[in-house]
Amino acid sequence: MDKFIENLDLSSKGIWVPISLGVIMLAYVFFMPKRLSWGEIYFIFCTTDYVAIVIDVFIMLNYLDVFDLGHDIQKEGIGDFISYAIIPSCYAVIYLNYFKQEKKWLYIVLFTILSSLSEWALVQVGYMKLKGWQTWWSIPVFIVVYGYWLPWQLSLLRKVQRSV
Repeated sequence: MDKFIENLDLSSKGIWVPISLGVIMLAYVFFMPKRLSWGEIYFIFCTTDYVAIVIDVFIMLNYLDVFDLGHDIQKEGIGDFISYAIIPSCYAVIYLNYFKQEKKWLYIVLFTILSSLSEWALVQVGYMKLKGWQTWWSIPVFIVVYGYWLPWQLSLLRKVQRSV
């Protein structure tokens, strides 16, 4: 049990930020007024989770090595998991739950700001250590994700649902 607790990497500086954000975001997803079905929420959450982990863990950390999370970079602790999987997936679900095509750019700007502030907060408390990356470099990525990928994903999902 001691090894399990140690592997959670709970002693990391600033770990309270990803844990707090993760808990708040998950609670919001559960209790927000739903325009998406639970099946759509599950699918969006899981696919966003997968894509975020592949990009952040395998590309940004292992190949490019542009940032580190947590205290022990050799361990993937609970804060790392929340930062890679829970927070981006919750943002995606909340974004698509409220998304309206006629207000597309308002939502893109709002969620790009929220996502950027979350990343900035992780850096400010010392949980995320940048190594050749700048926080503002994520802004174009967020714009592409919120402006194109997530709406495309939802429309594809709904098209598949209608054809089944």
